[in-house]
Amino acid sequence: MKYRSHRGGMHYTPENTVPAFLYALNAGYASIETDPQLTRDGVVVLMHDPTINRTCRHADGSPIAEPLMVADLTYEELLQYDAGIAFGESFRGTRIPRLDELLTLAEGRGITIALDKRIPNERIDALIDVVLAHKTPVSFSVSTVERIRAIQERIPDAAFDYDVNTEKEALDEVTRLVKPENLTVWLYLDKPNFSWLARKAKATPENVARVRAYARLGIANVNNAIDVKEALEMRPDVLEV
Repeated sequence: MKYRSHRGGMHYTPENTVPAFLYALNAGYASIETDPQLTRDGVVVLMHDPTINRTCRHADGSPIAEPLMVADLTYEELLQYDAGIAFGESFRGTRIPRLDELLTLAEGRGITIALDKRIPNERIDALIDVVLAHKTPVSFSVSTVERIRAIQERIPDAAFDYDVNTEKEALDEVTRLVKPENLTVWLYLDKPNFSWLARKAKATPENVARVRAYARLGIANVNNAIDVKEALEMRPDVLEV
C-alpha cells in the first residue's frame, strides 16, 4: 500500500505551499495531491479554494477583508499576499507557489504529483503545457470521460485518479479509455464531512469490491487516526492522508 499526501503536509505546514511539499517529499509519500488553478494572466498556481482568503493574509499578517478570487488576480498580484502566516508565525513570508516550482522540487524523487480538477477542460492546455515541460510524473484527477479524452489528446498514456461515480456503467466507460495500470479509483469514507457525496462515491463494501475488479483502489482524504484504521481495514492500494 502507498500513501498520498493531501495538499502536501497540510496538518503540519501551510497547505499547498513549498514548505508543505518539502515536508511530503521528505516524509516518504508516494504522491502529493495538489490543486492547480489559473491566475488572470494564465499562470498555473497551487491553491485549493477559489479565493485566497482562508489561507492567505496581507503581508503584515492582517486578514483579507474582501473576497479575492485567484482567477481575478495576476500572478504578481498574488505574490503580495502571505500564504504561511495564517498557519503560524514561523511560516511568515511563504508565497502561493506555481505548479512548475513543485514539479521541479519533485523531479527525480520517485514521487508522483496528483493534480486535482480545478482547471476547466476548455483551458486544460495551460495545465498540460506545464506538465510536459517537466519530467516529474503526474496523475490527473477526473470525474468525466470528457476530461479523460481532453487530456489523452496530448498525453495518450496519462495516469488518472477517477472519482464521484463508481457504478458499473461508469467504470465500464472509463476503463474502455484508460488502462488498469494507469487508473486509480477513489472512494470516500461515509463520514459527516462527506455527507454531501452520493452513495456511489462512498467506501461501502459493495463499492470497494466493484472498484477492485477494475483498477487500483484509493481511499481519499482521511484525516484522523480512527478513520485511518477504518480505511486500512479496506486494504486500499493508496491511502490519502
